[in-house]
Amino acid sequence: MTHSADAASPRHGASTTTAYLQVAAFAAVQGVIVIGLAPFTPHVAAWFPPAYALVASLQTLLIFTARRFTGIRWGATLTAGLTALVCGPFTAIGWLLAVPLLAAGTLFDLAMAVAERRGWSPRTDSLVAGAVVGAALFAVSLPVMSLDHLGPAIVGATLLARVVASWAGAFLSARLVTRLERMGVTRRRRPVSTAPLVDS
Repeated sequence: MTHSADAASPRHGASTTTAYLQVAAFAAVQGVIVIGLAPFTPHVAAWFPPAYALVASLQTLLIFTARRFTGIRWGATLTAGLTALVCGPFTAIGWLLAVPLLAAGTLFDLAMAVAERRGWSPRTDSLVAGAVVGAALFAVSLPVMSLDHLGPAIVGATLLARVVASWAGAFLSARLVTRLERMGVTRRRRPVSTAPLVDS
């Protein structure tokens, strides 16, 4: 069947608009979670960095979910940016919050792009994303760790916690997408593309 660009464009535009609205919704909910955790996370980080690494995974769960759910190629990065914009004034580190959030979102987007090209299962892409995102977040957090926490045991435990937490967030995001689908929430089936539509 042949479809003209004029006929396809409204459907494509409406679908794309819906996907971006869904990204905004995920960012809003993620923002509520981040703000809710903000009074506690500095104390947890000062007490025991590995525990903070596990708690901090909640700050990226819906960022990962937004990418899986909408199919927007840079959906996690966009969600992370919106989340940081909302939460900056309400957290102890202010706009610096954008650094770990955007790092996590961008690397997750890249991991998902590779996963889609290679046809990986959510279990496999979660392992890869967990390793990549976890290592990056550990590198971001290392310069601000207290000198008292820079012993080999604490540093090693923090790295492990970051990787495990990032893997868990990536894996749970896939489960959350499945749950939303079962609830009847509409999901994009293909990545958003800005390429012009032509007759076929």
